[in-house]
Amino acid sequence: MGYPYNLAFSPKNLSKFNGYLINNLGDPYVGSHYATEVCDLEMDIINWAQKVWQCPPDEDFWGSVVASGTEGNLWAIYLGREALHDAALICSRDAHYSIPKAARIMGIECVTCDSNETGEICLMDLQKKVASLAGRGLIIALTCGTTMRGAHDDILGCLEVLEQAGVSRNRRYLHVDGALNGMVIPFLENVESGIIPSFKHEIDSISASGHKMIGTPMPCGILVARRNHVNRIASSISYLRSNDTTLMGSRNGHASIAIWERIVELGEDGFQRETQACLARATRLAQRLRQMGVPVLQNKHSLTLVFPKPNDDIVKMYQLACDGELAHAIVMPNVNDELINRFIHDYEFDFSARRSRPGIAAELVE
Repeated sequence: MGYPYNLAFSPKNLSKFNGYLINNLGDPYVGSHYATEVCDLEMDIINWAQKVWQCPPDEDFWGSVVASGTEGNLWAIYLGREALHDAALICSRDAHYSIPKAARIMGIECVTCDSNETGEICLMDLQKKVASLAGRGLIIALTCGTTMRGAHDDILGCLEVLEQAGVSRNRRYLHVDGALNGMVIPFLENVESGIIPSFKHEIDSISASGHKMIGTPMPCGILVARRNHVNRIASSISYLRSNDTTLMGSRNGHASIAIWERIVELGEDGFQRETQACLARATRLAQRLRQMGVPVLQNKHSLTLVFPKPNDDIVKMYQLACDGELAHAIVMPNVNDELINRFIHDYEFDFSARRSRPGIAAELVE
């Protein structure tokens, strides 16, 4: 329950491809000399993602299937660095660890903003950090669903900060890390426009994981970026009969098949049903924990619940992710009512025992 993996998929249709080395080489839009590839399916996936993330039809975009959300973040920040050679990277302290790691790999300065109490980037601190970097290009890495608290950075609020500071469009690169909730928020109803990962905003790239909300048996992801950024770094590779536009020279064709099958299986209606059902179960779990007196943080539109860490046996049994004295659970499609009921039973017993100890109750309830 602690990790955002959608295990409610059927891999049986994928087994027929296990005897083949399916390698998507070169630019996804061009292909290569290697015949055992599925670049056509990869293009179907990217076209679908462009609709999910509301790419304007009169603008030009590029995309690929990547090995993970981390690869998507790394490549996006590389595109930003190549667009803005004097740039600094700004992210919140709740950003995924791959963001500052990408800055180290790229040799660019990483400036960390404070987060508010729910995990969103603090716009007041962002304003200060932007002012301290006046005159420099800025790569802004925002998050749609932070790792520990499932928070959503205010994309439109951040853009307003940049506008007020006089950071023009050609002096900034905005990336959204949507590892989990980049494939959740677009399928929910009544979501505030400011947190929606949409290219209708002045976003330059969005990435998301395939093995999270989509559901695949291997780590993978999707990256979509504005094509002008990719054209800037593209180079021709004659022996591939293709262009070098991706971080990995070889891309896992099995991952493309797995994502494509999920898209065909579920369709937009299926993803809407799954995400809305997950949110409803997450909200019910939060309510039941609060009825027991457990302090719970559940950000709006989030499948992630944060609560006091239970004993190690429960942490191990339910594979909870922990940070200090806090733990979180993420209600994915495979986290059904039966599993939730078992967890509540075990957690309630442990929580009651902890609250009965002197000095422990106040710590947990505050």
